[in-house]
Amino acid sequence: MTQNETAADDDNELVRRARSGDADRFTTLVRRHQDRVYRLAWRMVGPDAAEDVAQQAFLKAWLGLDQFTGASSFGTWLYRLAMNCCLDQLRATHRFQPRPLAEAEAWLASDVDVADVIVDALEQTERHDALAWALERLPSDDRLVLHLRLSEGLPYERIAELLAVKPATVGTRLFRARARLHGLIVERIQEGAHDLR
Repeated sequence: MTQNETAADDDNELVRRARSGDADRFTTLVRRHQDRVYRLAWRMVGPDAAEDVAQQAFLKAWLGLDQFTGASSFGTWLYRLAMNCCLDQLRATHRFQPRPLAEAEAWLASDVDVADVIVDALEQTERHDALAWALERLPSDDRLVLHLRLSEGLPYERIAELLAVKPATVGTRLFRARARLHGLIVERIQEGAHDLR
């Protein structure tokens, strides 16, 4: 038995006991899965809304424990709930809040030549801005599949399970999302070059 199978069995036992009214067992489940849920929310809806969305996902899990059938692991079921909460938030706000750029602050605190730091920070900021601009314009389904593959590092089979699609569909969606993202970034860079004229 692998470590993942043992953790899933342990999760199932915690769910069984939480369903019986043992709130402490659900708290254990929250602690076990909170980092992953928060990380998904942070990347999908941004830092300002991530905590609220993560809490909403755990609340839905608590209220919907009877709907957990065990067909997948509790972690997979919870992750799907969290993805749906993220998508709901994105639909409600019609926007994506990009991750803040902290690298410039670290550069300024180092002993590197200030001129090099400023040039590097500007280039990094331009790239970050172009990426954030492009991500904001991607459909939420494209953002989600990119997050699951690139940020979470999940294999196609796991993404397929989470999205309830075939692995080949995941490949198609990733290809489409990357192409759209690339096109949007090129568009943004061209707009920036045009603005400098």
